[in-house]
Amino acid sequence: MSKEVLKRSRAIYFAMLGMVAVLSLTMWGCGTSGYDDPQAAVTTTKTANASIDAVTLQKWITEGKVNSTDPSSRDKVVILSVSPATNYNAAHIPGAQLMNSATELTMTRMEGVAPIGTMVLDGGTMDTIIKRSGIDSNTTVVFTVAKGQSYMNTARAYFTFRYWGFPKERLKVLNGGDDAWETAGYTLTTDAPSVTGSTFSVRNNSTFHADLRYSIGEMINLVDQLNLGTKSTAQYKVMDVRGPASALPTVYIANAIVDDFARFTDSAGTGKTATFASPTDLQTRFGEKGVTASVTQTTVYCASGMRAAVVFFALDGVLGWPVNMYDGSWNQWAAYRYVAPPVTVPPTSPSYLPSSTSSWSVAINTPTTSLPRTTGTLSGGSIVVDPLSHALFSSVTDSRANQIFLEDTLYFNGGTSAAPPVSGGGDSSDC
Repeated sequence: MSKEVLKRSRAIYFAMLGMVAVLSLTMWGCGTSGYDDPQAAVTTTKTANASIDAVTLQKWITEGKVNSTDPSSRDKVVILSVSPATNYNAAHIPGAQLMNSATELTMTRMEGVAPIGTMVLDGGTMDTIIKRSGIDSNTTVVFTVAKGQSYMNTARAYFTFRYWGFPKERLKVLNGGDDAWETAGYTLTTDAPSVTGSTFSVRNNSTFHADLRYSIGEMINLVDQLNLGTKSTAQYKVMDVRGPASALPTVYIANAIVDDFARFTDSAGTGKTATFASPTDLQTRFGEKGVTASVTQTTVYCASGMRAAVVFFALDGVLGWPVNMYDGSWNQWAAYRYVAPPVTVPPTSPSYLPSSTSSWSVAINTPTTSLPRTTGTLSGGSIVVDPLSHALFSSVTDSRANQIFLEDTLYFNGGTSAAPPVSGGGDSSDC
């Protein structure tokens, strides 16, 4: 771990630990106008669900909604192309702005006992994107991707905005991205749009949707409850959607339904951005895996939180069914190597065991049941552990080890921002 990350983590942890006792899930809700009543705020940009076609977007452009500066309008539209800068600069939808998928889709943040590079954006980073894009309380945000780019980018951006309190009524995904736009007969441009920034912040949203994201500690607790039977596998589903269909994983989080994320999309042709399946087809495909509208919660994960975002969007944005995402996903879970055999009593020694001076082989805590937390055998698995976190937390299920929740709750309620990103990334190349 770099000295810079360690220094920041120490400052953040000491500040947060003094506030843990006063933070809880019931603290959310410091927002003001605009998103308090999303149905009232949305007028002519209402759609059946969060997936839209090119004809709908073109209509909004023709009506002058895109990047509108009319202070009385309740129908402003901002188009974000979640793409690499090079592809955006080569061609984009008129009026679309860049949300750089190489630097603004995920970030490295501390969680548990180590920094992980596939985490949700922090509040400060979100506010930078929001303000420069001119997003305000009356804005509907449309996510697209440049020609040939991955629909995973739009789904991950959708998840990120949802997490930070934006209602699904104000978030749209252009199904098929810029390829679908061009296929519909509309032209692309290289012109940069003229944009008036805003002063809007995620803090102005009425609700922080932290429940849409699972930390590693929450994921462990869920698996334990499913193993113990205190939560029903009929009502609480876990989906491993790493794929591919031709070679599904044989090692996965216990109780998971193993599937391919691509099953929930349809091909648009070679080299073109795939499209999300229709609501009817999605219901059928989920139903084949036992996921229905009556399921209490479906938790999705993949390797890095990108492919899982596709399934999250299908459930949340298209079908409106209960879902959350474990964005640390398999990259994080597998790094916390499970040590066999399982036993029925809690460990008597710390669960983080050093393997060398430079890296640590980290075991997820001994299960509370005789059932393992992972189906199959994990091999290897090591991460560089933050020494301060290792000293503070004997378990990643310790609520204090849910640093991202603590940091983001502080930010949403007017506290300081989380640490700035150590590195960015997260587009389709990471999957």
